[in-house]
Amino acid sequence: MLKTLSFFLVFVCVVSGNESCGRKEMEDTICSLCGQRGGSPFTGYGKQIAFYAYMSGNVYISTLSKHKIFVYDRVETNIGNGYDVKSGKFTAPESGVYVIHTTTVAYDRSYSIIEVVKNGVIKDIGLADAYHHDDRAASSTLTILNLKKGDVVNTRVGTYFRGNYLESITWARMSFSGFKLM
Repeated sequence: MLKTLSFFLVFVCVVSGNESCGRKEMEDTICSLCGQRGGSPFTGYGKQIAFYAYMSGNVYISTLSKHKIFVYDRVETNIGNGYDVKSGKFTAPESGVYVIHTTTVAYDRSYSIIEVVKNGVIKDIGLADAYHHDDRAASSTLTILNLKKGDVVNTRVGTYFRGNYLESITWARMSFSGFKLM
């Protein structure tokens, strides 16, 4: 953050035509800009939005069906109240660029495709595959999406899934998280 602010200060001086301005001039320029915008120089990015939810227990493959939405029942963070713990869906509180992350763990001869879906359209796919061995296999996705206010993002079971269960206990957690980048 400090490096970003320092770069911003130098950038402001150069843009204002004064390539050799001092710290006081930089601070005055930033304060002037803050006064014009009514906040910090970063207020143009909107409010903070972030969520992190995870499964409180294992998910048995026998309970899954094609395109069943994963509902992450433990919510640690929900700044902006975009994540709905009842439906498992994240609804963008405002337009912007969002970073969405999932983690899924298959355990002992189990596997599942996990789809990241925006308004019903697949945007990313992960595969947690421990089907041919006794151990854990994790899948993680990181998806950057342009969302409009009201767009809905969720994770769901893909076409292929089999075995015993997806793990979400002490050693590994199935999780769904995201934040507004800008």
